[in-house]
Amino acid sequence: MKVVGFVILTALAVTSVTHADDARPRLAIDQPVHDFGTVERGTQVDHTFVLPNRGTASLLVDHVKSSCGCTVAVLSDQVVAPNDAARVAVTLDTSALAGRTTKTITVYTNDPDQPVVGLSLVGEVVTDLVLMPRPLYLGRVRRGERVRREVIVAPGRPGGTYAVESVERTNPGLRAHVEPRADGPGQRLVVELDPDIPLGRFNETLTLRTTSPREPLITLPVFGSVEGDVVVLPPQVTFGVTRGGTTPEREVHIVTRGSRPLAVTRVVVPERVATYSLTPVQEGVEYLLTLRLRDDLPAGKIEDTIEIFTNHPDEGHLVVPLYAIVRAGRRRG
Repeated sequence: MKVVGFVILTALAVTSVTHADDARPRLAIDQPVHDFGTVERGTQVDHTFVLPNRGTASLLVDHVKSSCGCTVAVLSDQVVAPNDAARVAVTLDTSALAGRTTKTITVYTNDPDQPVVGLSLVGEVVTDLVLMPRPLYLGRVRRGERVRREVIVAPGRPGGTYAVESVERTNPGLRAHVEPRADGPGQRLVVELDPDIPLGRFNETLTLRTTSPREPLITLPVFGSVEGDVVVLPPQVTFGVTRGGTTPEREVHIVTRGSRPLAVTRVVVPERVATYSLTPVQEGVEYLLTLRLRDDLPAGKIEDTIEIFTNHPDEGHLVVPLYAIVRAGRRRG
């Protein structure tokens, strides 16, 4: 009997350990898609998704991520006990949307079977006027290049007759006007970039005055960058996250696309942050700048700049941002 009792107790102990090892969370979402129907543009859509844990161990919700800036998701709890549930409150701003819309919220958990799960808001956003595309990206433009892009202004409702009456701008280097559309209903918004616009990135907003009583003003973001003869690749230097005691390197290529021979006359690198070497790859055409982060940097965030001086009459001074995050670490002795 003693032997039998020992065997039974051992079997129970093994079974208990096995069950403990088998404990796992299970995210089981009953309704991962919410159809909010048809709403007017500018309407705020609110919905709460339920995240039930039907497993035998705690469900850990690491974080939730929205697919765009127009969607905000707030998580109620990060740790969800078995047979309990967390909630994700989602708010959708439709002020920049039009037509059939799908926005996704991604949930990251410790469920081994589905660590990443998508939640979706779907519906129709109606409006008087639809701009396509919106926003307008002009891309990387060579200085002096004439750029012309078109935005279609179409009715957002069947039989709609509202139109854009005028366009207002704040940047004189950006011109825009509306004209009738020959290949369909609506108008064409023609956007042109002045060849003499300054070098660098630009981010402008056009304001469209319309005949719509619901939306008398519609804004159109326009952005891009203007490049000259001298190109620095990459346009910014990022060392990422590094530890003290290491000496990571980054390479920067300085290239001319013009006919004039290029000479890099001087480079200024913050001495407390990095050292550098400059090597001609092809004399008068391309230079290689190698940057080495110092290994005795204190822990913290680095935001600085590198200055490059050239003999180009219009691009003699170039500024390149430099970023790094240094973690505490063992220094080499």
